[in-house]
Amino acid sequence: MALYNVRDALKLLQAYKITSHEESVRRWLRQGYIKGIPPKSRKEGWLIQEANLLAFIRARMPEHMDTYPSNTTNDVKEDTREAIRAEMWWELARKNLFEDALEVKKSSVRACVEHMGLSKAFETYAWGYLQQHKRGYATPRIPYLLEAALFDGHRIKLDTAYETKEEQILFAVLEHLRQEKVT
Repeated sequence: MALYNVRDALKLLQAYKITSHEESVRRWLRQGYIKGIPPKSRKEGWLIQEANLLAFIRARMPEHMDTYPSNTTNDVKEDTREAIRAEMWWELARKNLFEDALEVKKSSVRACVEHMGLSKAFETYAWGYLQQHKRGYATPRIPYLLEAALFDGHRIKLDTAYETKEEQILFAVLEHLRQEKVT
């Protein structure tokens, strides 16, 4: 059975979006959350059996998700990872833990609509719809966390083709509204 040191275990835990800090792995080992072989000296580090590391990962993943069999395609793995990220995102969103909220301005909406080549009627529709999302403020606000924004009860992935966070949020929300209007 394979043995992992702390750095190798961290790489796997990063792939599953569980942690990005080496010290977290060491703390979990010291606290017994991850079963490992303690170091015999200061030079040696912790060693973790593959089965114990995978058991820890399974315990941290949502119930309906599982680790991947060796013959799983990368597309399936990425879809599963995205589902895990989405579930974790919703868990944080339900606790109202957001990075910040974008204060939406009519001029920004107008510029985005023009850039997207959409009509003036859509601009009016979008601004009217956005006006309903003030969250107790005088102007509309769209909260965001990591790579997604919360709008109208939907998790909308930011459009990373744009440079600024404002553009990423606005273009993604306007595209969401455009698609909702079409259907």
